[in-house]
Amino acid sequence: MVTILLATYNGEDYLKAQLESIASQTYGNWRLITGDDGSCDGTLNILREFKKRYPDQVKIIKNEPATGSAKNNFINLLRNSHGPYFMFCDQDDVWKRDKIYETMKKMEAMEERYGKDTPILVHTDLSVVDENLEMIAESFFQYANLPKRIALNQLIVQNSVTGCTAMINRALQKYFLQPLPMGKILMHDYWAALVAKIFGRIAFVNEPTMYYRQHGNNSVGAKNSKNPVFLMQRLKEGKESYRKQMIKSMEQIQGFVETYGEEIEGLDEYNLLKTYGNLYYRGKMRRLYFYRNHQVLKEGKIRKLMQWLWG
Repeated sequence: MVTILLATYNGEDYLKAQLESIASQTYGNWRLITGDDGSCDGTLNILREFKKRYPDQVKIIKNEPATGSAKNNFINLLRNSHGPYFMFCDQDDVWKRDKIYETMKKMEAMEERYGKDTPILVHTDLSVVDENLEMIAESFFQYANLPKRIALNQLIVQNSVTGCTAMINRALQKYFLQPLPMGKILMHDYWAALVAKIFGRIAFVNEPTMYYRQHGNNSVGAKNSKNPVFLMQRLKEGKESYRKQMIKSMEQIQGFVETYGEEIEGLDEYNLLKTYGNLYYRGKMRRLYFYRNHQVLKEGKIRKLMQWLWG
């Protein structure tokens, strides 16, 4: 059984297409739990109609009060769900028919190799499309210039796990059930990736399993890091904006060490996390030395340039 966690908020424009793509999956042993964060459009009506078609597979939760963000909504869903496997689902994308099947196949292979008690995260590539599902890029990882192999020294400064492609197992879910520093967590998928990297395994399916829809209301969205417009936009946002993002990244690692520090067995890993979490208060030369010495660098020339200049 795969539990699909769908966070919704005023998603009526694209939600039907996403739900139909779930209903069309070749892997049929799924259930859908939706957390609605106070929609005032037709989102709930769309969900209720879908539930009528699949009454035993769909559960609708109205968050009262609203959680306030996609991150909080997803973590709330994960903390209040049961099952051996969980997938995160955005309201505006479209899944390819074999998304669950291909992801589950990799998950089963990983659990057979490392055991079901090992926290495992499986994620995949995805195709980038516009609001009308017209293709922008076949591969998100090529488009955004992200690494497919995840090393800890890169993960702490840049997340390359896209949550809407991810599946986690019960062993990883357990790390979300204890008190968490919610204010320091950047996104639910980023936190899950850190847990999997430190305490378990991350696996990648090198095939697009969904269409990642880009439109004006995307909370994150895909960025073409090779496009000069991307560079100009980041430069326009400026040093202060970039530094705020870096501080949030370091605060997230602070929160991670505060939450799980006693469980981290590797001394080198612990020291890397501990030092990075406190890095911003040690002066720019210290930060640059740390980045170089530990290869804590983002992927791509533009990202590295901004990190050296402003990090």
